[in-house]
Formats: sequence, structure tokens, C-alpha cells
Amino acid sequence: MSAGAIMRRRDPENVIYEEVGKSIEASITLAWSTFNIPDPIYELPEFPAIRPNGPLVLTQQALGLHSADKTGFRLRLEESVRYHYRAVPGHFDEEERRTSWMANNVTLLADDVCTKTACVWLEQALDEEHPDTDRWYLGYSLLAGRVLSGSESASSSQSIPIMLVFGGLDRNYQSDAPHPSGVNALNCLLDASEQFSDSPSLESWISILAMHRSTSRILSISDRAASRIVREQKRIPLGCMEALISLISHDSESARNGLNRVVLEGSDSARMILAGNLDPIAGRDRKLALDLYDKLSLNSDIGLLLILSSSLYSLCYDDLMAFQVRARRLIETGEDKVIRKLIEAGYRGYLDRDPRDEFSLMVMAWKFGGSLSRSRLKGLIFQQKQLSEQNFQRTLSGIRKFSETEALGLLEYIAGREAP
Repeated sequence: MSAGAIMRRRDPENVIYEEVGKSIEASITLAWSTFNIPDPIYELPEFPAIRPNGPLVLTQQALGLHSADKTGFRLRLEESVRYHYRAVPGHFDEEERRTSWMANNVTLLADDVCTKTACVWLEQALDEEHPDTDRWYLGYSLLAGRVLSGSESASSSQSIPIMLVFGGLDRNYQSDAPHPSGVNALNCLLDASEQFSDSPSLESWISILAMHRSTSRILSISDRAASRIVREQKRIPLGCMEALISLISHDSESARNGLNRVVLEGSDSARMILAGNLDPIAGRDRKLALDLYDKLSLNSDIGLLLILSSSLYSLCYDDLMAFQVRARRLIETGEDKVIRKLIEAGYRGYLDRDPRDEFSLMVMAWKFGGSLSRSRLKGLIFQQKQLSEQNFQRTLSGIRKFSETEALGLLEYIAGREAP
């Protein structure tokens, strides 16, 4: 790149600095216009908090701090660049490549720096010994505005929701109880986030908070997760589904209520994602997984039934009777693709545990299935014959009861495979 081109291009650091200033102003204004900002978690009796009258004075104060703290801005920007930028070892002009990358990622870096700035101010406000109440209004408002505007850096932070709910970073989250004012502050922000469907923080923070026994129930994590899943018809928030599954280990009642809501009120996409997660649910509570399976199986959607047929055997691994009852229901749908998937995913394991096929599932699948299912059954029946002539004759007799022609065709197939 020529010297003239370098001179004409603005330093990306200055561009990012300006963008951070714009984001600070827009975020604080958005937060104050959306909901009532809570008062500080901590304040000294001799220095009570003075609540700002509105966003104007607050934004002026925030922009003043931003302007006065150029060193802090550069440190936060450098930290962000180190995290996001990937250097190429041995590159002949690494500095120019880095500068170019920064110029092409102004929005990403400004968002990250803005969130870091909010966290710095919040940390000063959450110093229990020397709380800075002015920083609380600045930090909380800035953070809230970033969350409401869909900030990726805010939503991906695992420390922010924990810092708020426990009233600081230096806490033993396994034994300490959540701070009442911190719970209120986080509740206010989560409630406000629900008004913005494009805000990812509700999804990711719910997933984080669900892992903490002391926060899940007090923050109604199950209700929030289920509501988010039910409300979103197209893009299902997987983090909220993960949260409901995480709750099973320490708040099974809430988890059950939330998952049942997804079954009853969720979209077809939500039910399919829930069906795809029955195995991890069973790892925590097999009875709950089977209850959810039974409710989901009442749906006639083929895509959903295909997922259920794939997971049925693993859900009933220790209970052949449970597998038999549910397998029969799937077979009786007469859907060839569903029956084939059931055969592929469960029949081999089922026959290993019950070589005689006491429940006649082989015969049922042949009777109700089509060409796809029967092509899979033929191979299994051939293996059955090689292992036990008696078991094979039992299966063949069952098929002959409803179709002599089908039985003869199966015999011809077996004979062809046995021919030298």
C-alpha cells in the first residue's frame, strides 16, 4: 500500500473511539426510555445515591468519562483486539494487516469495548466497601442499553449476569445466596429484554443462570426459558432449551413444568428440537423423558415421529416392555419412513435382548410397513435364521398368517442369500 493511501485512511482507533461514544449515548438513552432503572445495590449511608432525573445528564457524564479516560479506552480496545484478532506468524507486514482488520471490524470492537466499559463502571459500583453510586447508574444503564440493542459481547459474557445477581465478582457462587437488590436489578433487565425479540442476552444468560441452584428458582428461569421458546416461532433459542435440561438436576419440578409447556404451546420446530434432546433428558430423568416422549408421540407430524423413532430404543434400553408398547404405536401409524427408522435405530438392539421376538415386532413392522421397511427387515430376518431356525420359523409363521405370498417371497429371498 502506498504512503499516500495510508495517509488518506483514518486511524481505526479513532473511528472506534467515536463509535464507542455514539454507542454510549444511544445505549443509555434506550435503557432509560425502556424501563425504570433500579437504584444501586450498595450505597454508603452518609453518601446516599442521587438518582439522575433522566438520560441527558447521565449521557453527558458518561461521555465526559469516556473522553477523559483515553488510556482505559486503549487498554480495553487492545484486550478486545487480542481476543478477536488472529495474527499470521511470519507475515511480512503484520502491523498493516492488523490495522486493516481493525478498520473492517469497527462494529465488533466498539461493541466489545462498550460492554467492557460498562463492566468497569459496574465493578466500581459493586465494591461493597467503597461503592460508587454514580458509576452504578452509568454502568447499569450502559449495560442495559447494550443488552436491549442486541449486543453480542454482552450476551456472550458469563460473568455479567452472575456479577449482578450476587452483587459482585468476588463471591462463592456455590454457597452464597443471591443479593436481593442484585436479583431485582437482573430481573428488571431480563423483563425488559423480553420486549426485544432480537436480544440474544435473554437466551444466553438464562442458560448460564440455570446452572446455579441458588439463582434458578428465584429468577423464574424455567418460566423465562419456556416463554422464550414458545414465543419464538422460527428461530428456536437453543440456550433456553439447554437451560430447561440443566434445571432437571436441581429443580426437577420447574424443569418438568417448562418442558411440558414446550410440548403443549411450542411450535412444531420447538417440539422437534425437544424430541432431539430426549436422550440428554433421559440421562437426568428417564421417567420424565418417557412422559415427554408419550406426549410428543400424539402428534402426527412425520418429521417429529422420525426423530422419536430414532431415540425410542435408547430411552427404553433397560425396559423392553416400555419399548414394545411404544414401538407398536409407531408401527401402527403405517408410515413407512417412521417404521424404517425404528427398525434401523432399535431393532438390532431389541433382538439382541429378545432373540425370539416375543412381542412380534418383526411381524408387525412387516405387516404395516412398506418397501423401505421390508428391505431393512429382510436382512434382520436372514440373520435371525442363521442364529436360530426356530426363531426364524416363528417370524415366518407370523407373516404367513396375513399373507402367504409375502411369506413365500421372504423364503425365496432367504434361499437366494443362502445359495453358494
